[in-house]
Amino acid sequence: MTDWAAELRRCVRCGACREVCPVFDLTRLETDVARGRLARIEQCDQMDRFVTADRDALSRCLQCGRCVEVCQSNVRVPDIVRDAKARSGGATAIESSVAGALGDPARLRRLTKRARVFLAWLARATPDDAGLRLRFALPYFKAGRYVPRIPRRSYLARVAPRAAAGQERVALFLGCGAGHLFDGVGDAIDAILTTMQLVAAVPEQACCGLPAWGMGADREARIAAANWLEAFVPGDYDAILCACASCAAHLQRNLPEVLAGDRRADQAARIADNVHDFFAWLRKRNWRADLGGQRIAVHLPCHARHDVRDGEALIPLLIESGATVIELPDALDQACCGMGGAFGVRHAELSRAIGEKKVQAMLRERPDVIVTSCTGCLLQLRDLVERSGARVRVCHAAELLAG
Repeated sequence: MTDWAAELRRCVRCGACREVCPVFDLTRLETDVARGRLARIEQCDQMDRFVTADRDALSRCLQCGRCVEVCQSNVRVPDIVRDAKARSGGATAIESSVAGALGDPARLRRLTKRARVFLAWLARATPDDAGLRLRFALPYFKAGRYVPRIPRRSYLARVAPRAAAGQERVALFLGCGAGHLFDGVGDAIDAILTTMQLVAAVPEQACCGLPAWGMGADREARIAAANWLEAFVPGDYDAILCACASCAAHLQRNLPEVLAGDRRADQAARIADNVHDFFAWLRKRNWRADLGGQRIAVHLPCHARHDVRDGEALIPLLIESGATVIELPDALDQACCGMGGAFGVRHAELSRAIGEKKVQAMLRERPDVIVTSCTGCLLQLRDLVERSGARVRVCHAAELLAG
């Protein structure tokens, strides 16, 4: 865990974070900006207790890292907030239970099946061409947010387990979104690898543990990490390719910390070096698509900007493939989409308001397509574009590159 005392001493309370924090930009509450959060955490640490209001304040941090970009003292605010969540018991019982299910392959399959049945049963669901608009007594549903249709047979249900083939032994980690919801992502990656005469191994797999880790549900995060190692270590792969930038960030950056003190910690550190963002891996191999001058608006996930090795490779890859990447003003180009994992579920209205600024800026440029490399961001972008009434395709970047 982060050394709070050392980090908190480095914060000089200058307020630079106020200029970039997407939550503070809307609420104008000092408790919703890094400076205020750090002061609150310091006070809780001195008192050795967190109350409900403290836990709620921590949940209102996107952990997007914008504050770190402008912090002259380089205070690692997202890490402090995450650790504070863990120490405060910030994850609710329901959140911990769901996070635990996500990290276990068998439980995740059952959860997905039940979710599909539930959505079909819910009489108040309103179908549309892309997903379901739900009115239900949970923040995300109550806000009428987009829920993708859950395929009857997900990509993982159709494909896993599968062995690798070709000159390189590569494995594919889909993550929850691409593995169970957006099944076209896995098919697109397979199509791209076919052009390289490769077939990726797809072991039985579940969540990487990022949702649990981000919520401070450390026990569930450790279980998910152990299950992930069990799935991918025995294959001794040349490379493990991640379909989702956020998953790649967690596995590359956090996996050794999640398992610190565990007998598998050294193993976690070694395999983390072998995890690759799919688009960074493609670009290193000089792979190109033919995008024929399409005008593309790109949302580069916050995790890709800050935590993934070569995480910004997607944009030059698109340009080198013949696309015209639309340039937004820096403040909007670097902005978070507002999803932020559990943040987008707990604070659905605030999440939407944050994302609308960037999406509206994209739509004003009349793109042919909007792409991203994180399935959580994809969920958010589809919701916002659909709500705007615009007829613009929103897809995972792999789907675009596969043609």
